[in-house]
Amino acid sequence: MNTNDIKYFAQQARLLLLEGVSQRLIYWGFDAKGNNTETLEATHGGYLFRGEVYTDTTVPAKWNALRKKITSKQAVNDVVEQAAYTWFNRLMAIKILEENQYLDPTLQFAEGVHTPMLVQNAKQGNHTITSTTNRNLLIDLLKENQEEQAFALLITNLCNKNKLLHDVFGRINDYTELLLPHNILQKDGLIDLINNGHIEKEDYQEVELIGWLYQFYISDKKDEVFAGFKKNKKARAEDIPAATQIFTPKWIVKYMVENTVGKIYLDYETDSSLRSQMKYLVENESDKNRTTIIDDITELTLLDPACGSGHILVTGFELLFEMYMEAGYTARNAVNNILKHNLFGLDIDDRAMQLSRFAVLLKGAELLKGNGNGISVSREFMTNPTLIPHIYSFPEEQTFESEELQSFLGADGQQYSAELRDALTLLNQGKNIGSALKIDLSEEAVVCIEKQYNDWQQKQQTSALDIQELDIWNRLQPMMDVLLVLAKRYSAVVANPPYMGQKSMNEELKKYVNNNYPLSKSDLFSVFMEVCVNLT
Repeated sequence: MNTNDIKYFAQQARLLLLEGVSQRLIYWGFDAKGNNTETLEATHGGYLFRGEVYTDTTVPAKWNALRKKITSKQAVNDVVEQAAYTWFNRLMAIKILEENQYLDPTLQFAEGVHTPMLVQNAKQGNHTITSTTNRNLLIDLLKENQEEQAFALLITNLCNKNKLLHDVFGRINDYTELLLPHNILQKDGLIDLINNGHIEKEDYQEVELIGWLYQFYISDKKDEVFAGFKKNKKARAEDIPAATQIFTPKWIVKYMVENTVGKIYLDYETDSSLRSQMKYLVENESDKNRTTIIDDITELTLLDPACGSGHILVTGFELLFEMYMEAGYTARNAVNNILKHNLFGLDIDDRAMQLSRFAVLLKGAELLKGNGNGISVSREFMTNPTLIPHIYSFPEEQTFESEELQSFLGADGQQYSAELRDALTLLNQGKNIGSALKIDLSEEAVVCIEKQYNDWQQKQQTSALDIQELDIWNRLQPMMDVLLVLAKRYSAVVANPPYMGQKSMNEELKKYVNNNYPLSKSDLFSVFMEVCVNLT
């Protein structure tokens, strides 16, 4: 894998996306300082903008959401960065799926023309748009040779309709749709860059590619944040991911995983043939005195509390898979059990979390394919994933009325209402403090909350929640996902911790670590050493 080429590609892709998104902001009437210079008027069946009538009824709500988000120059920069990053993640996920035959040709150019297969197929009537309004809009765009607008409509539809893209990356149903660059198909544009071979075909087969793309994409942003540190600027919550995350080399990850997950398994299965396969396993005399801490492989849980793009979890997946196979499981049952019981991850960065989920699923598909199942089984696994990894990002702030929490807890859980309210209030600092948050829930409260979580999740899947309950659940579930991970303890906690000294921390972060980690407060890396111990 030529990481220099990958670095060039990721950095160029970011620059193209930042410029393209910025141009779209200007088109929608927002300048670099956040001032709004245009008005958009909703009409029956569409909207009026810049003196033209359009038939897309979804745009007014998205435009108004964008207007509310853009309140300052810093807000403009954040929106541009977030939208660019969102589109990079999804487009690269689509390209990886395409190159691994988990998705029909989509971004690659049709033979002899500079048109993605997604658009070329649509010209022949082959697409998955079902809305009458959007179908008519697509026909009009293709008739007028507006391929870039047609591509935007088709790619958004794909991201929302494809189960894996939807479940892993979420829906693109907000203003991000409005900010997909309109120069994306031009010569030397982003799709051209993606298709021109900077990343070798064999590299797309490597799950590790995701980590390198992630590190190199944020590398320029990291340089910008560190330049601010030299000017005594503090890291905002939005800056912490770029400032603290770095892709961990494979051998270091293997060393950590083999000497945690590996050792725990060898205590459980003392005669395992896997011992000889663990190249980085370090054994000593005291190992002979250890006793097993698990009674079944499903109890061998691995948490990465700052998982980034998921390299540690992917490596843990590989080793756990070998353990299950040694125990006589089929490949499919091994993969499903690992996703259901063994792997957990948290991160403050939404997009890192998405990449981590994607990487873990890709590893599952690779392991299935490599154990005699063929591409069809792996493609089905990736096309219709039934289990999404327990990897979550800390949610945005939410507030709940007492009645809403009481409704969630049910008649038998009212005594835990105060505990849950306090935990959720603390979790509102999660985007800034991450897994260093100390959640204080009694064992009884955790049992009750988990039971209610499972009940409400089941009700959602069977459409048994009423309108009010659905509103509560949509806001509460992202909080509960993280809360329940932090409230439990794990066989192994493995991380490459974030690194940030006190002088670069914002005041809220500094105050929290000073109050809660007096022995390790000088740097986040030492704080996370305590975090790892506390979670085992």
